[in-house]
Amino acid sequence: MAEISVVIPTFNTAEMTLRCCRSVPDAAEVIVADDGSTDGTAELVAPFARVVRLDVNRGFAAAANAGVAAAIGRIILLLNSDAVAQPGALDAMVAAFDADPKLGVAGARLLNEDGSPQWSGGATPTLAWMIGVVSGAGHLARSFRRSRGERRDVDWVSGAAMAFRREVWHPLNDRYLFYCQDIDFCLAARDAGWKVRIVEDARVVHALGATIAVTQWGAGAPAGEGAGAPLSYDPARLWPDLLTWGRARYGRAWTMFARPILTAVAALRILFRWRDAAVRRGFRAIRRSE
Repeated sequence: MAEISVVIPTFNTAEMTLRCCRSVPDAAEVIVADDGSTDGTAELVAPFARVVRLDVNRGFAAAANAGVAAAIGRIILLLNSDAVAQPGALDAMVAAFDADPKLGVAGARLLNEDGSPQWSGGATPTLAWMIGVVSGAGHLARSFRRSRGERRDVDWVSGAAMAFRREVWHPLNDRYLFYCQDIDFCLAARDAGWKVRIVEDARVVHALGATIAVTQWGAGAPAGEGAGAPLSYDPARLWPDLLTWGRARYGRAWTMFARPILTAVAALRILFRWRDAAVRRGFRAIRRSE
């Protein structure tokens, strides 16, 4: 049996998926779960990975479930197509599981493309945390985090690079539109007695928002939130997924209180984003006319 299988769910991100596949060491099994792509993804990555192809686009959870079902490794790593594993990352993952038999889920230390740290996991979400994430202010929390060394136990890790033991696996819930599968999966593992940890030596560069940019804007769209770029997340799918998860975790009364708040925050985020982009376009037009 392979030590580790890498499962890469993808939809119309051919070039990014190819780059992701090439970052995985030859010793690992690589499976691309192609979620009904129409951009030639399957043909492009076929020399570098085993392709599991869904006939129609069914969403991230369905693609991930199909890929994991085909994997043979004792450790499985779900890796976003917009992620690139750094040298030694997979070895560090396997070593972490070998060192602790109670470790059930391990997340990579995610990095932005400029090498700065990216949010890789954390505590069980609260309404205040959700407001911060939907508003775009969640990154401010990183300023208050302290390093906790190479072993950092958390409640959940990001699904952008999430490894787990085969015996921990259960299919991801397809009730979510795009987000929260990682939170749901990790908390279920913790409830079953497994540890969840960020492995600091397992470094993965994650082009945050790149898959959202391509699926919403088309190939060549800029990622991130610079001038002219789309948001690094999709508010229209983020806040409903947070509400879906929150209702299951905290109950109906919590949902009735949280829904109008998150709806308003998402609407304001989109409005201010559009306004700022319009202002920048206006200034550029003025400068060009001078």
